[in-house]
Amino acid sequence: MGRSIRARVTLLAAAVLSAAALTMTTASAASAFSEGYGPAEVGNGGFIQSGGAHTFRWNDGAGSRGGTYACQLFQKEGGVNEVEHGSGGCAVTYFGGMFVWARVYNQTGGSSRLTGEAGT
Repeated sequence: MGRSIRARVTLLAAAVLSAAALTMTTASAASAFSEGYGPAEVGNGGFIQSGGAHTFRWNDGAGSRGGTYACQLFQKEGGVNEVEHGSGGCAVTYFGGMFVWARVYNQTGGSSRLTGEAGT
């Protein structure tokens, strides 16, 4: 009977470890989220914006013409405002864990077709 109990304990331990591994894999997959927004043609000084606020960690943007673009992660009530500029495209990161909106601004001096993607 000793072997039977040992076999059951081993089987139970294997089942628990398998369930834990599955839970960890599912949880990390569920925490990854990204949202593409745009494309849209906007004039100089115009922007495109994510559909909603999320716990975004990064925001990448690009435009259809050369020049300067700005990527932003921000809170509308003003607690967070991370901005980075780039030539031909831009990227910004934020690791504060707060709900933020994502935008890409056109600063090229003319009209440009913008696209953006933000994720956790």
